[in-house]
Order: sequence, then C-alpha cells, then structure tokens
Amino acid sequence: MQPILQSSHAILLNNGSYVLQLRDNKPDIAAPGEWSLFGGMIFKGEEPLETIKREIAEELCIDIKKFELLKFEDYYSNFEKTMIRTWFFVADITEFWPFHKLTEGQEAKSFTFEQLKDLTMPTVMKKILEYFHDLRHPVVNTKL
Repeated sequence: MQPILQSSHAILLNNGSYVLQLRDNKPDIAAPGEWSLFGGMIFKGEEPLETIKREIAEELCIDIKKFELLKFEDYYSNFEKTMIRTWFFVADITEFWPFHKLTEGQEAKSFTFEQLKDLTMPTVMKKILEYFHDLRHPVVNTKL
C-alpha cells in the first residue's frame, strides 16, 4: 500500500558537489537545524516532478527544467508519525548556482561527498546520497 503522505526532494549538483540546505532551527518542522536535500511535501493533485520544480523555484529562486527521477523511498517519519513516500530527483544546477537566492532555511552550500560525513542530516537523506554516490562511483563504496 502506497503511503498517503508523499514528498519530493532533489540531489542538486554544483560542479560535482552536493548542494544542501541547512534547515531552520524551528521545533515545528522536520529535521530542524540539520542539513538536508531541498524539497517538500506534494500537494493534492500535484505530480512529484511538479513538486520538485515548484520547491526549487520557491526555495532557491531558480527555474530548473530538467530533473531526472532517481527513485522513491518509503520510510517511517518520526516527525509525521506515519509512513512517507519520498520521490528523489537529480539535477545539475551548476549554470544556475551563481544566480540562486535562498528563501528558506539558514544556508545553502555545496559539499563534496567526503564532507557529507561530518554533517548532521536525516537518515533517509544520508541513505539516498550514498545510493546516488555509489551509482556514480561503483568502485568506491563509501558510506556516510
């Protein structure tokens, strides 16, 4: 059975590095004060691809046309107290990065894969970054 709550998040690449958002430190949001992928909840009647395009436009003020679906992941959310399905997309935003304007969260920053190890982030985000990195670099199986 498909979870009722669904979200879309994106692995955003800037010159091969991973762009993450430092979430606001508010107790009423998921993963407060943690680094995470950009994205958000899917509205009723909205497709996952529409959601990620909307979220990136809202949160970074850039209009990315090309996203590639990576996979979806079903997991239990301690914050929502239910199962969630998150759709993960990938986009290279290198050409757009100089023009971004952060409108949500404390900070947006690019990290190498090795730098991700030192960051506090939601388990599902860490898992999907490892999965994607292993797809791109199958010989180097590095865990976060």
